Amino acid sequence: MSVTTQLEPTLAFLDTRPPPSTRDFRPDASIVLIGCRGSGKRSLGFIGATHLGRRLITEDHYFLEATGITRGAFYQQYGSQDFHKKSFELLKRMLDENSAGCVIECGMGSLSAPAQKVLYEFCKTNPVVYVTRESERIRSLLRLGDEEASRLEAADLAHRDCSNLEYYNLYDESCDGTETPPENGIGNVSSRLKYAKEDFSSFLDFMTGQGVIRSGFESPFSINALPPEMRSYTYALSLRLSTIPDLDLVELEAGADAVQLKIDTWGPDMQKVIGQQVATIRRNLGVPIMFQVEDYAFENTQLSIGEREHAYFGLMEHSLRLAVEYILVDLKFSSDLISKLVRSSGRTKVIGHHLHREENSWGWDDESRMIQYRRAKSLGCDMVRFVRATSKPHDNDTVQEFLSKIEAMPDHLPVIAYNVGEHGRPSLIANRIFTPVTHPVMQTTVSKSQIRQFLPTAAEARQARYQIGALDPLHFYHLGASVFYSLSPAMHTAAYQVCGMKNDFQSLKVESLEEIQQLCADPNFGGAAITQPFKVQILSRISAKSYHAKAIGAANTLLPLRTLSNAKPWDSHTQTLLRHANQRGKAGPIFAYYGDNTDFIGIQTCLRRNLSPRNAIQPSKTTGLVIGAGGMARAAIYAMIQMGCRKIFVYNRTIEHAETVAQHFNSWASGLSIDGEIVTVLKSRDAPWPSAYRQPTMIVSCVPARSVGDQAPANFEMPMQWLGSPTGGVVVELAYLPLDTPLLKQIRRVREETKQAWVIVNGLEVLPEQAIAQFELMTGRKAPKRRMRFEVLQNHYRYQE
Repeated sequence: MSVTTQLEPTLAFLDTRPPPSTRDFRPDASIVLIGCRGSGKRSLGFIGATHLGRRLITEDHYFLEATGITRGAFYQQYGSQDFHKKSFELLKRMLDENSAGCVIECGMGSLSAPAQKVLYEFCKTNPVVYVTRESERIRSLLRLGDEEASRLEAADLAHRDCSNLEYYNLYDESCDGTETPPENGIGNVSSRLKYAKEDFSSFLDFMTGQGVIRSGFESPFSINALPPEMRSYTYALSLRLSTIPDLDLVELEAGADAVQLKIDTWGPDMQKVIGQQVATIRRNLGVPIMFQVEDYAFENTQLSIGEREHAYFGLMEHSLRLAVEYILVDLKFSSDLISKLVRSSGRTKVIGHHLHREENSWGWDDESRMIQYRRAKSLGCDMVRFVRATSKPHDNDTVQEFLSKIEAMPDHLPVIAYNVGEHGRPSLIANRIFTPVTHPVMQTTVSKSQIRQFLPTAAEARQARYQIGALDPLHFYHLGASVFYSLSPAMHTAAYQVCGMKNDFQSLKVESLEEIQQLCADPNFGGAAITQPFKVQILSRISAKSYHAKAIGAANTLLPLRTLSNAKPWDSHTQTLLRHANQRGKAGPIFAYYGDNTDFIGIQTCLRRNLSPRNAIQPSKTTGLVIGAGGMARAAIYAMIQMGCRKIFVYNRTIEHAETVAQHFNSWASGLSIDGEIVTVLKSRDAPWPSAYRQPTMIVSCVPARSVGDQAPANFEMPMQWLGSPTGGVVVELAYLPLDTPLLKQIRRVREETKQAWVIVNGLEVLPEQAIAQFELMTGRKAPKRRMRFEVLQNHYRYQE
């Protein structure tokens, strides 16, 4: 087969009508999902509506409500012509009447030409997302023959012309069955679509800007509080499209802040191939994507220069449809083409890219670079990247002089600048934004011709900064009255090793706040995980608190605030705290402390991941139950409130403690203009469940299975009259020593006897989720999640009875 013949399916997309490129929407603009049968639109619509707190509208249901009969029955009764006319009329009305605050799922009606014209116009004001997935998966789900599958696939491609965004619905392994393999001897019933929930929710957060809005409430020390280009020394794992099939992406966690996806090959169905790999990177690594099309992607094609340029911008436009976070556009192209790309970029940030691949006499002090910088800024680029091949070690000094010159300008753009080649590594180490890095796994599994040998790993780049004194080894602690069984040191120490950090982490038993304060006064103190009974008490010693810690009334994370130049010691404004956050990794005198809470993140993550679609949270109906009244119970209540639950019950053996917690949250909620009381105290285990409320579908036990101090172990079991939910729910047990608690044994018995779909989440699943968030607060670096979860499972056996 000739090269031209192989490229025909790919070149076809260059000749179609230009798809809508508008991607600036009102935050509440309704989102429309289109695509063929079997693509998963309905499930994603449900996930999206639940995540965004919006109303879900399906075209089929809208048709039924408007006509009184189903689409199929209408077709049978009135015939094809009237059916298509009515479908078009109702589609247009559905979009016109619900242009804000909804997630709309379009059925087969979107395949007609008139419907696609309406959707094309709707793209000018609203996001219209084309949902696609692996062709073989659709064929299998719908049980299609070859001829029918080919017709459906060809018709489905028309959706690309009437949409402005695209989502590749990657297969979710949690859909293989309802029973997951037992872990640690404990079987589980899992909800379906766990990973699809996380993937699509993140996609929507970026597309709508909700993630940015939410970050305004986050801690200034959260890695989401500042974009990577504003943080100190961030790294981008460099991946070529051609090498991804040879890699197990989950093994590439190593503290990188982004993935630089380089399109280095060209072939049939490039849009779908790229969409699938973007989805795969997001699922396995969970970091922003920088999209770049390499020149040599077209080297083995018969495309003319004009066709190459057209193909280049076609792929760049496609990356914007996929809502990647960053794109790199080569500044060698015309200003008109770059400006057009910038105008259609939406929330994606554009990095102007200037490369001198061959070494020449134009050094970093050449005026041509300043001309390109000014041009990139005038074109609306958000950043500029300069890369230069060199064999002269002296150029590593001149690149810093070039950066200093730009940074002295008012309102300057963030600039990435480094040398490449054998002598370029010092400039890579010194570069502050998105330094390209490789990974140890790639160095052993990918051909040497396919990776840049001069690139450091993220760990190597970070270790080099310790060597020059730009980073200091710091001490971290887990402090509490009973920490002998703590798995935190194993998790954090392993994470430090993976990320190339020279910190240490240890658990220490403490008996007072004074003892905590004395330990944390060390100039090399980096942070502490605070556990019972000090989570509430520690607030009295904290000068600045995150929004979450204030709302919960407890902190499980203590961070140092060090003296900054040009900042008053008592200044706790967000901008000043962001400056403190960018100083993490440096030792020095401590004048105050910052408090945050990650316990709620661990609980919220596990609840959201395991809550089935049947039990999706409805504020007016869903009921939650929390057992306990300590710091973890407060975090559990807050997690449920954050998820939208407005009817939460709390039970504790000491009723006064439960009432104190309920009063705290009800008072907090009233300040947010939330009507009625959110938290109610259950005063007796023997009382029937309150008849005015549904049975709980979210239950979190926050009581220890072992004694702590002078408190007796809880050995808690649920009264059977509280386990009447006909749809089951999620039971989260925070205790993990012993792992198989009386409560979990009880829920498995109930599940077996009643056949209700109760999902069990044990303490070993919750623990790493809060620790991952804690690691990122303490270090400002992306946590190696997989490694931290692995360490929990590997080390818990030491504490088994």
